[in-house]
Amino acid sequence: MREFSMLGKGRHRMLLALCWLFLVLTRSGAVSRCVDHACSPPIGNLASGRTLLTHSSCCGNSSFHRSPCPYPTVTPHALCPNDTHPPAHMTDDPFLHPDTWWASGADPTEQEQQDEIRLDLETHFCMSHMVLVFRSPRPAAMAIDRSADFGKTWETLKLFAHNCSEEFGLPDDFTQPGSLCTSRYTSHTPCSGGEVILRTLDPFNAKTLDPYSPEALARLTLTNLRIRLLKAQSCPGPLHPPAAWTSPTDSALTSTSSTESAAPYAIYTLLARGTCLCHGHAENCVAYNSRQDTRQDSNMVSGRCMCAHHTAGDHCEKCAPLYNDRPWRPANSSSGESNPCQKCQCHAHAERCHFSPRAWLSSGGTSGGVCDDCRHNTVGRRCQRCRHGYHRHPSLPLNSPHACTRCWCDPRGSLPTRPGEEGPRCHPRSGQCPCRTGVWGASCSHCQPGHWGFGEEGCRPCACPHSCDPITGQCLDSYSNNQVFNVPIGGKIPDLDHMFTLEEDVQWTKELAVSALHYTGKCSCKEKKLRSALDLCKTKHDYVIKASVLSAHDKGSHAEVQVKVRKVLRSGQVALSLGTISIYPLSWTSRGCTCPILNPGMEYLLAGPEEAGTGRLLVTMQSVVVPWTPRLGLLVSEGLRNGCT
Repeated sequence: MREFSMLGKGRHRMLLALCWLFLVLTRSGAVSRCVDHACSPPIGNLASGRTLLTHSSCCGNSSFHRSPCPYPTVTPHALCPNDTHPPAHMTDDPFLHPDTWWASGADPTEQEQQDEIRLDLETHFCMSHMVLVFRSPRPAAMAIDRSADFGKTWETLKLFAHNCSEEFGLPDDFTQPGSLCTSRYTSHTPCSGGEVILRTLDPFNAKTLDPYSPEALARLTLTNLRIRLLKAQSCPGPLHPPAAWTSPTDSALTSTSSTESAAPYAIYTLLARGTCLCHGHAENCVAYNSRQDTRQDSNMVSGRCMCAHHTAGDHCEKCAPLYNDRPWRPANSSSGESNPCQKCQCHAHAERCHFSPRAWLSSGGTSGGVCDDCRHNTVGRRCQRCRHGYHRHPSLPLNSPHACTRCWCDPRGSLPTRPGEEGPRCHPRSGQCPCRTGVWGASCSHCQPGHWGFGEEGCRPCACPHSCDPITGQCLDSYSNNQVFNVPIGGKIPDLDHMFTLEEDVQWTKELAVSALHYTGKCSCKEKKLRSALDLCKTKHDYVIKASVLSAHDKGSHAEVQVKVRKVLRSGQVALSLGTISIYPLSWTSRGCTCPILNPGMEYLLAGPEEAGTGRLLVTMQSVVVPWTPRLGLLVSEGLRNGCT
């Protein structure tokens, strides 16, 4: 029995712990109705906690600053000695204070006394309906107005009259539905406890109309509410509350002073049901003049929304600073869609963005955000490029704060900046600086192979069969740069096997086929023989030149050979002149072979095709590469001069 008691206590404690955990999660906001769904704050009485302003044609019970009562010998205090029924009684709890009401001032000389009740709100709210519970008979004519611009202009929501055509010249909505005037709620009975109800939206359309749509908000939104009591009416019998309003203090009603009994208008309750305007993007609101993220537990309906769905503003009427990639839209209450704002892709380099209709249209309606004030030396619509003077770091991601690193260009070897530019310029992705003639390197810091004299005018080409000293220009017997090679007889560049893939993995095409023996490690080229000048005429080469080979450069997938043109015998679309140029052997094998063989320091008769589009001079297996001799030069010159006849 004791064990069962202990088990029962354990279950009870566990249940209490679970209830406490659920309460904590709910209070902390862990459970939210706004997650992927339209949401709205709770509805309350907009008049609760706020001051109601009243004005009577008698000033005895007025909170407006108007002219005094038209009684020169009677003071307002003599007419209304004590304000025992202030406007605040209309908004107190009717269950806790059932015997409190507001009473207008009484003016015996006024034939038709008019009173006004006004509620001024600090910001925009949405009001769904309003209920007035009268202690006096309901007015024979009254109007309910609203303002959406803080009292600058007013719009009548509804007119109430016992006879609409007589009071306002309008038809009754009983006979003509949709009319602004109605005779509902205008009967003098019951003498006390009668209600006047106003629904802001048409009940027939309210079920199908989305309350967050512009059409509905144009009707629901207000900043000021005004009730004009235009024409009073008396009760046929003595003023006594109905049985439903009877309370232990009802005896006090019968002993009310004659001044209070003569008050033409008296209201128990004013209920303006509404909520803060959040467009379906918030479930809680805080005080409008408070910027603290705290919830309020009072009955007062607060005016500043605690926005969700990446929206911002007092009424969630715009997107948050970094969420403007799509146009802002209100949530959809009918479908429940939250329509959240979408984050801009700024790669962590910006804290704000704005929506661009032009970018939205150009993207086909998928993205319209433009990042503002890109940081970390980035620019572009999405902060995706490095600004002038910076380039992408090769090993850092784009969202790194150090993704853009400063260009470093040697001022002697790089081209000067353009007018209006600040600092050095380089390629935004590779960081390559624009180099002067004969200069190379990412920062343009040294001469190209075969050049010398690094300075502000660039580098000059070597006038040597091999290489030259890069500082003095003095000719050297060999090349010191490991990317420039002396190609021995046989076309083999030594010690390069480790730089290329295995030849078994290489797909050799017919156009790039060479005569090198792939399975041996030696280069043995079957070069094209030139028997006579007629061979040049039959093949119709694009260029025929006499040139000295200066150097060969390993580019990994191909070769680039620098030659010095000594004589131009034929040129194609590209006009050739004497000087240093580059030619490109297509036959470049994975063992570092160039076929036909081009040995630096030797002069050749070169004939071959031009590359379409670029005009580069190519050397293929069909090209003529023959060591130059004076006799060969004489035969070729005569044959070309005679037109290959």
